[in-house]
Amino acid sequence: MMIQLEMGPDFQKTVSELGGMGQAIIDACSKGLAKGASLAAGKVVSEFLSGQYLKRRTSRLAGAVEGWMAGLLEAVVGVRPNSGVEKYKWLLSDEEKTITPKSAKFLTIPIGENLTGAGVARFSSPRQVPDGFFIKTKTGRLLFGIKHGKKGKFRPLFVLVKSVFVQGTGALYDGVMDSLDDISEQMETEIGKKTGS
Repeated sequence: MMIQLEMGPDFQKTVSELGGMGQAIIDACSKGLAKGASLAAGKVVSEFLSGQYLKRRTSRLAGAVEGWMAGLLEAVVGVRPNSGVEKYKWLLSDEEKTITPKSAKFLTIPIGENLTGAGVARFSSPRQVPDGFFIKTKTGRLLFGIKHGKKGKFRPLFVLVKSVFVQGTGALYDGVMDSLDDISEQMETEIGKKTGS
């Protein structure tokens, strides 16, 4: 998932009409665009991936978001292809997916006491839970959990479902759009250095 920022052909045509100064402007804009893309990537991570949009359990996805130059006057903000987060980088977009089990009848979703404060599962599978058992609720939902003591209350650790609908966060688009002024400012600063204004 990535967003490409580029100065269109009209910009290059206009700059070429400036003669010798044109190349200096192009270099300055390219340098400012590179800085702006890096700032935009930082904003996506700091303001849109720190709990507001995505409840994250690890920092792998956030660490994979970056800004880089794809060519002269072309910058990219996003996750590079074939990254370590390839399977779930789509969460940065507004894409929707329905997740279904590949080889089992149900997905086992950790809930309740099975989750740490950071949202990480203590047990990744019901098979890891000693003395656990399944129950079916009055509404037909299938739960797996444990009971402490003979009269202890049932504590659900997993809910079993046939599919889960997941909506992407849109964090990448929102973060880049929120950074457009910063990107323009970086470009203006670099042009000012070249032109002395």
